[in-house]
Amino acid sequence: MTQDFKAHPYLANSQGDIDGMLEYLGIKDVEELYSDIPDEIKFKDTLDIPYYKSEYELMEAVKAKLSKNITTREVRSFIGGGVLDIYMPALQDEILRRTEFYSGYTQYQEEVSQGSLQALWEYQSMICEITGMNVANASLYDWATSVGEAALMCARNTKRNKFLYTSAIAPNREAVLKNYVTGAKLVLDILPHDPSTGKMDIANAKELMDETIAGIYIENPNFFGIIEDELQEIIADAHEKGIKVVVGADLNSLALLKAPGDYGADICIGEGQPIGGGPLNFGGPLLGVIAMKYDKRDIRQMPGRIVGITITQKEGERAFCNTLQTREQHIKRERATSNICTNEALVALSCAVHLALLGKEGYKDTAETMYLSAHYVVGELEKIGVKRVFESEYFNTFMLDLKIPKGKKKEFTNFMLERKIFPGLPYSSDGENYDYLVTTSYLLCKADLDDYVKAIGEWRS
Repeated sequence: MTQDFKAHPYLANSQGDIDGMLEYLGIKDVEELYSDIPDEIKFKDTLDIPYYKSEYELMEAVKAKLSKNITTREVRSFIGGGVLDIYMPALQDEILRRTEFYSGYTQYQEEVSQGSLQALWEYQSMICEITGMNVANASLYDWATSVGEAALMCARNTKRNKFLYTSAIAPNREAVLKNYVTGAKLVLDILPHDPSTGKMDIANAKELMDETIAGIYIENPNFFGIIEDELQEIIADAHEKGIKVVVGADLNSLALLKAPGDYGADICIGEGQPIGGGPLNFGGPLLGVIAMKYDKRDIRQMPGRIVGITITQKEGERAFCNTLQTREQHIKRERATSNICTNEALVALSCAVHLALLGKEGYKDTAETMYLSAHYVVGELEKIGVKRVFESEYFNTFMLDLKIPKGKKKEFTNFMLERKIFPGLPYSSDGENYDYLVTTSYLLCKADLDDYVKAIGEWRS
């Protein structure tokens, strides 16, 4: 049963409102608004949306549909690839839900409160401390958009038109990077990884770098979980040729590993969700982190707004403000640094609160737990004859040499789900078989790790 739009209880626009807007625009119907969309990709059927007489009926129907989902509260998750199953303390949730913070809208200087600005300033300060950088912005959408923005930023700063990126990159980040440079006249090339170690091929990378390259992007640990322990050599070579170096880091790993800023990276990017940005939620919202070494000229090419401290008319008093927002359309219109038109301020606040509650020791403890858990699982799997694809050192992510045939992928997934386990991310390099990218979060206890090893053993037997 469908309901006439005019009487819909949840949509405010009456047919009279719609007719008035159409008349003002000088068009016949709403469909004309979408005339530039190719006809072959338009949905032509009628949406089969049921009508509910009351809010209660609607909520019950929604709950019934949501109950079909399987969450990480019911099933142990060994999935990573950039996001992580995390715990959000009750106090964190309470702070986020305060009405002065709880908004998806990012305020402009004229309307933003000092409290919101201070929270973002604290977030930026924490990111700088973690990454070893001097400047961080108030956030971007996610890690993937941070890659694209960093590539364009390198091109603007060097006036060059080529960008190299590691082949050991998450497929979604690679796809967004390629989309970002479309129309920007920025040519992409790949820095290959060694198929035996999973690390970047240093010799090959040096051959690819020349004076036409704007920047290079390297993940550390990379998508396969491998720690790139020879980056200082490649960074020194890049800087000799005037090339900017962007490092994409697992921000949890920086509690144990040297910060990118400390080994010479110019820009550090990453995903803020695993360090407290928020729970897993159908892929979002996420939190794009970007930080850089301070350079008076280069910083003006940084996308997103930067919150800073300034003086006031009252002597000795300080205040927070949007110090730099050169990318904003309301500042530069079509000359804006970036077309990204908001940031993840609420998620950045969540990250800052989470890190503040953890403290330095808590931050380090969670990283150690993930590291030790991963190495424990690998050790136990080796006892039953299951090896890793790459033998190099890793943080909390590793690629298992399972070689699940494509036709058996669903069977394997269902087998693991029956044991209440999400086994990891399937990854195919040959197009025929799947290895599995496995990640351990700090929420997994020893019994969970043992159950994972036991289940893999049962599958193989």
